[in-house]
Amino acid sequence: MTYAALSVSLALMMACDVILGFPDVVYKSDYQWVSPGDINLGAILSIHSPDSLFSCKDYIQDVRNIQTVEALNFAVKEINNRNDLLQNLTLGFYILDDCLSTQLALARAIQFMPRGIREGKPTQSGHVTGETLESNDMRDSHFYDVIGVIGAYTSKLSMVVANALTIFHLPQISYSATSNALSDKTRFPYFFRMVPPDHYQVKTIASILRRFNWTHVSLVFSGGTYGRDGVKELERAFKQQDSNICIEQKIEISFGSNKQEYSSLLEKLASSAALYTKTSVVVVFLDIQDAKMLAESIKDADLVGKLIWVGSDSLNIILEESPKRCTIFPGAISVRPYSSLNDKFRQHLNDLFDGKETLNNTRNPWIAAFLTRDHALQNNDNPESRLIPQSKRLRPRFIDSFIIDSVYAFAHSLDEVIERRCPDYLFNLTDISDCVSRSDVYNELKTLTFNGSSGSVAFNKDGDVMTKYEVFQCHGNSSKPEVVSVGFWYMENESLSLFGDRLIWETDSVPVSACPKPCTDSIGSIYYFTKQTCCHVCVQCKVNEIVTANATRCEVCPELFWPDDTRSKCITIPPFYFSPLNPVSISLITIAVIGLVTCVVIAVVLSRFRHEHVIRCFSLDLSGVILFGTGMAFCLTGVFLSKPSQLKCFINHVGFSFTFTVLYAPLLVKTNRIYRIFNAGKRTTKRPEFISNSSQVILSLALIFVQVNEC
Repeated sequence: MTYAALSVSLALMMACDVILGFPDVVYKSDYQWVSPGDINLGAILSIHSPDSLFSCKDYIQDVRNIQTVEALNFAVKEINNRNDLLQNLTLGFYILDDCLSTQLALARAIQFMPRGIREGKPTQSGHVTGETLESNDMRDSHFYDVIGVIGAYTSKLSMVVANALTIFHLPQISYSATSNALSDKTRFPYFFRMVPPDHYQVKTIASILRRFNWTHVSLVFSGGTYGRDGVKELERAFKQQDSNICIEQKIEISFGSNKQEYSSLLEKLASSAALYTKTSVVVVFLDIQDAKMLAESIKDADLVGKLIWVGSDSLNIILEESPKRCTIFPGAISVRPYSSLNDKFRQHLNDLFDGKETLNNTRNPWIAAFLTRDHALQNNDNPESRLIPQSKRLRPRFIDSFIIDSVYAFAHSLDEVIERRCPDYLFNLTDISDCVSRSDVYNELKTLTFNGSSGSVAFNKDGDVMTKYEVFQCHGNSSKPEVVSVGFWYMENESLSLFGDRLIWETDSVPVSACPKPCTDSIGSIYYFTKQTCCHVCVQCKVNEIVTANATRCEVCPELFWPDDTRSKCITIPPFYFSPLNPVSISLITIAVIGLVTCVVIAVVLSRFRHEHVIRCFSLDLSGVILFGTGMAFCLTGVFLSKPSQLKCFINHVGFSFTFTVLYAPLLVKTNRIYRIFNAGKRTTKRPEFISNSSQVILSLALIFVQVNEC
């Protein structure tokens, strides 16, 4: 036995052990829809939600899961009604529910193990499986012979399924898995998909950022493979494009995060936007549930319209699902693989129900089960009621076109293989399954080209469909919020084309999201980095500081020095004084001269009438001292206004204090003298001591001497 055959044999025996280890609940009829034909397709879809390791919840939470099934059913029915495709043959299907569980996804993949492999016969790719495996022991009733498999929903589930189907040489087409790892043909040679891998979506987002010159962004992503890989690819794209985009912060949302954690996330984004006044763009790579929680948190945090959101296909899904969310994300830009909604499928969905919300002509068992529970909840006034309005809940989504095209891809491949390999099948339909090999279908898929729902469909060497991305923008301020197509990004030449007339912003122009201009553009500013980031804020130095250390430090100028006009060095402060010809100087000198003349006139009057009783009463000697001090104060005006010198500065310093003391010391003594005279008169007729003119003058001179001595 060859090494390859031995490897396959061991893998199959392990698969037998796995499937024999699953409990019977895994194979409940509630988790499958069987509609066999002459040639059959397998499908692994996610309808129910996981409940435990090997079981699913009894009810279906999301009607979109049922719509996915109906899209596949519609495509098969349409193909069977055509005369130009698989002529005289009926295409059937086996739809198995993996309940979003990796364990169940593996079980579903093993259920599609071909009969020839189960019975130990030579495989259609030329390999021999080894020892014969007893069909009874393998629970043959749980296996379905198919020519190919559609699914699974997520990248994680698709990898589990692809690993098993590779052993069986069964081609697989996923309608929604986008992980870059699935493009590795050494690991997943039989895997194809109707959506491009994530790195093309990342390139689309990077092109949008570059187009609007948004060079400063924050990243928010889910903690799973989708979010982490998306962010890594985005950082790689920034480096490859040499876009100089600064990532302010990367915030990961852990699985099961609560509203408080979302609020904390938004606080970080808001504080960053406040610090960098021209930074407001946030790129999100979120799972659908995380995107919904983010929308609720933005509204509660009062951040509507304060940030510009750029998101992946998950953001687009929740916005198209509920355009009212555009009032929360006004101006938000989202991208997704281009898909033209199928008008025939739209009519098919409308025809599923009559006016009373009951079913018309469908064998889909999950719709009936969903409606039964939904009606029961409504009749009990249960708030969980999710009754499906015919015109609102079931409507085509972009992902439906990918499911329909996946079915058509297998149908066209089968048609080509049958035309070349089975010319006599019209006469003996029982031989058709022996005529069509899985390897032939696989090889046909690699070179297949056909017109799908959204145009020409073809796979590249990595099994990825060649298509384009559509760019959407939320118009949230109009009377009717809506998600509007504003352009395309083409995979072939990696170019972005936007319709500028469809773009609407909160402001009159495109929002700016960039680091501040160089701080050297603003005199006296330095760079300040709040943390290890490529962006900065500009901090203004104080008026007496210069900028040093390559514009990263403020330094105070020494005493008697001041920054120059460029704030790069300290220069000596030039002396400044009033010129005698200055209007202020002339005004002050005029007042001083008038005051001095007045003092002289008063002194003359006092001297002439010194013997008068009135003048003698208020102490002529002290009044003379006061007039002397007042005259000196007026004389100092000229010294203050003249050009400074060392002597003048000394005179100004001492003279100001001296004249002040000469003025107020006699006033203090006079006031004290009058107080003592009147106070003594209340008690006695004896004259108080030290009230003579000479005593008063001596006291005044003593006070003046003390003050001058302190100076």
